[in-house]
Amino acid sequence: MRPGPAPTRWLARPRRLADPRLRLICVPHIGAGGAAFNSWVERLPAEVELCAVRFPGRENRLGEPLIDELGALVDGLLPALTPLLDRPFVLLGHCSGSVIAFELARRLRADGGAAPALLVVSSSEAPRLRPRSELHLLGRDELLRRVVEFGGMPKEVLDDPDLLPMLERIIRADYRVVERVRYAPAPPLDVPITVIGGRRDGFVRDADMAAWSAETTREFTFHLIDAEHFILPEAGELVGRLVRTLMGQT
Repeated sequence: MRPGPAPTRWLARPRRLADPRLRLICVPHIGAGGAAFNSWVERLPAEVELCAVRFPGRENRLGEPLIDELGALVDGLLPALTPLLDRPFVLLGHCSGSVIAFELARRLRADGGAAPALLVVSSSEAPRLRPRSELHLLGRDELLRRVVEFGGMPKEVLDDPDLLPMLERIIRADYRVVERVRYAPAPPLDVPITVIGGRRDGFVRDADMAAWSAETTREFTFHLIDAEHFILPEAGELVGRLVRTLMGQT
């Protein structure tokens, strides 16, 4: 039997700490990898370790088959993630990554695992309001154009014919993961939830992001920042403040 990938491949840890006070576990958006969060490292307190999820088929996992089903994705990720949940952690998802982060929090609850100290989601409507779509069925040009519009991919990549087939496979698989998820009503999480959105987001309405409040029995906060749909470059400072507050720092 062919051995599975080394568990550490699931997580990029650009600043490894021997004894972090808190871990920030980040789930990227459609087509992206762990590197999407690299710019945040210097904005986090020195005691916080950034752990960014790396899905198969990209970055240092190019030779591995893509996963296009949520259950299989979470099944692969959990063994790598569980040893890092030995201390307080924040679970964060951006855009489509918010869908995965939410379902991961639910799985941890169902399995009796550790609960995040905070769930942060960004640029995403609440799960019960997520529209049904089939973008994964679009032709290559339209599919990639949509991702460029969302801000998750520079438009220059559309001019690289050698790169397009690989990007198409990754993006199509990622869309299949989130578009096949159907919201299942369940008790709200006993976890605080923070939503971050862009004031100039042309794809997700403020009210639909605010509706995440129904998914928690704990504190709910909603922050709008001066950004469009793709907020990662602008959100790093706010995320740094959130984890400082969580650790009792000012």
